[in-house]
Parts: sequence; structure tokens; C-alpha cells
Amino acid sequence: MFWIDLGIMLMTAMGGLSLGLLISSLVADPKTAANIVPLVLIPQIIMGGALIKYEDMNRNLALVYALTHWFSEHPSTEQGKKMESRLQVPFVCQFIAMRWSYEEMIVAQAKLNPLTRRQDRAQREIDGIVARHQQDPGESKRLEELKEILALLSGLEANSVGELDRYLALTDQILDRKRPFERALFKNATGPVTAEQIYVNQKVADLISNAEMEQSDYRRGNRPNVFFGAQKRFFGIKISVFVFNTIVLLGSTIGLLGLLHWILRRQLEVRRT
Repeated sequence: MFWIDLGIMLMTAMGGLSLGLLISSLVADPKTAANIVPLVLIPQIIMGGALIKYEDMNRNLALVYALTHWFSEHPSTEQGKKMESRLQVPFVCQFIAMRWSYEEMIVAQAKLNPLTRRQDRAQREIDGIVARHQQDPGESKRLEELKEILALLSGLEANSVGELDRYLALTDQILDRKRPFERALFKNATGPVTAEQIYVNQKVADLISNAEMEQSDYRRGNRPNVFFGAQKRFFGIKISVFVFNTIVLLGSTIGLLGLLHWILRRQLEVRRT
């Protein structure tokens, strides 16, 4: 996942650099700029979602607590509707750049790691075959192969990380239909190293599972945009968290650089006059 993590960190660094340049352009004294920088960085650290969970922020808001308490004593006509999710991002935190990069990195770790990515790919193809309701022998054979791959990936073992990667490369060939599934290819797939130990972070997986449960809760009546949710919904359109957060990070960087350009041009015009 080196290139994925590097890309997210690069976008975050560019956003921080553009913000720093903007602060420098607003003041003439370097000491003043150095004093302003902590005032900008501290909210990024506190409200980014890592140091203090948004669940705790939402739980401790006095206004939210008062409204929740009032509604619990005066329920609406929608008895089955649940209160808003505590995993939703507080409004002020939407303007924190670290909130977008941190969310994207955590979801990437959970969804784009070498093991989960292959499991999700096999599961999507299984769902597609089942949805088509075709009974021809080719589809049935493919369905059995995919089930075997899923079972294999769930408990894949090896003697080393290199050997583990070799088995994952074999599963790629089967998923790409380049070779049929043969149990003999994985007969020696045993050892002290497991794919789950190497590629899956259990704490990250728990965060994503909690977000998915919040979004899939039928009592809410809708699918709220929660922190660490893999899918976002805006104006009825479903967008991947990777696409949306990347657009936000790049857009904010371009916006800050555009504002910096405008400020510097105005300063040059003042000096010329």
C-alpha cells in the first residue's frame, strides 16, 4: 500500500504547505507568522478525528444532549426513527484538512489492503452471478471457484511474507480467469505467517465495521454520512470516500493557492503604486 499512503500524505502535505504560505502572505513579520501557525495547527490536531473521537465530541455537546433528552420525553410520531448517528462529523470539523486525509487513509487501510481487496473483489463477482440467476454450467463452476477463493483467503497461511505474496498472486490469476482454481496449488499454504496478521489491522477494521453498522441501521430511515463510511451520499448521489475526499483535499489546496496568488498580486500592485 506504499503508493496509496504516499499519495494521501502528499495531498496532505501540499494542503499544509499552501496554508502555511497563505499565513506568511498575510503578515509582514516572520515572528508574527510563527506565532500564528500554532493557532492553525492545534485545531487540525484536536479536530482531525484521531486524538478525540467524533463520537465523544457529539456525545458531549450540551445542545445535542438537551435536544436528545427533550425528544426522548416528547417523542415524535415516527416512533421507530432513531436519533442521528454519533459518528457524524461535527460541522466545524468539516473545515479541518486532517479530517479528510485521516478518514481516507483509515478507510484505505481497511478496504484496499492486499487481502481485503481480493476478498471484496471475489464477493462482488459472487453477488453478480447470484443476481443474474443463470444456471449454465460455466457460471456454476465460476461460482464454486469464487467460494473456494474466499474460503482460502480467510485462512491463508505461509512460511514467509514472500511466499504469502506468491499465493496472493495465484489468486489474482484465478480472479482474472487466467487459470482455473486447483486445490493442489495451495496444498503447502501452511505456516506461522497469516495474511490476516500481515495485512489486516483489527482496530481499523473495528472502526470501519462500526461505521458500516451506523449506515446500515434500518431504524434511521436513511443512510447518514458518518466518519469512516466507505460511501458518501450527497443530493441523492453515492460517491466513494476515496473520490470525494481526494476532491476535497485537492480542491482546498488549489483554493488556498488561488487565494495566495490573489493576495500576492494585490500586494505587488500596492507596492508599485
